[in-house]
Amino acid sequence: MIYLVDNTVDGQGVSPREIKATLEALRPETPIVVEHFKEVSLRRVEEVSPSHIILSGQSHPWTDYTKESLAGVFEVIREAEQPILGICGGHQQIALAYGSTVGLMKRLTPGEGYEGALRERGFFDVEADGEGVFEGLPRTLSVWHSHCDEVKDLPAGFELTASNETCRIQAMQHTSRPLFSVQFHPELFDTKHPQGRHILENFLD
Repeated sequence: MIYLVDNTVDGQGVSPREIKATLEALRPETPIVVEHFKEVSLRRVEEVSPSHIILSGQSHPWTDYTKESLAGVFEVIREAEQPILGICGGHQQIALAYGSTVGLMKRLTPGEGYEGALRERGFFDVEADGEGVFEGLPRTLSVWHSHCDEVKDLPAGFELTASNETCRIQAMQHTSRPLFSVQFHPELFDTKHPQGRHILENFLD
């Protein structure tokens, strides 16, 4: 069973729905439990006992989230035994849980929040190391991006596994735990850009 954490503020964001739809297509026999991030805790994960945990993208800047509301997810990220994959905002969430910083890639014009910020959106290339979730894939991958924020510093205990010119920390992996994260959206792929699917399958396998 896959435990999918919905990281949207109101529980209505598109990221968890798109991830769930792709997982259902890839693993129709595998149950998926979706829970809002405020309901997540290590105790809850132990009750559900999933085989894998996936952290969805978020819907608002992280400054709109309180430390108290994220405490349970951070506990799971740091202590759960199951393999964990953070996607987009989930990637940033893992970095935050390990004490790193997250912020805009670049502000182009004055504004609040994501207004006036550089957004990486569309299929863009990243250079990956061919290990972990990138095993068996070419070093240059074309994957779907939709984000303004980035992880600014690699957290202690992690290694950089993918990068590009716009956003240096496109993916990372913990050095001793099955903890993986990608800034892009592997759940969104097509016949011309199929590599996101292989990333998800590598994680689930």
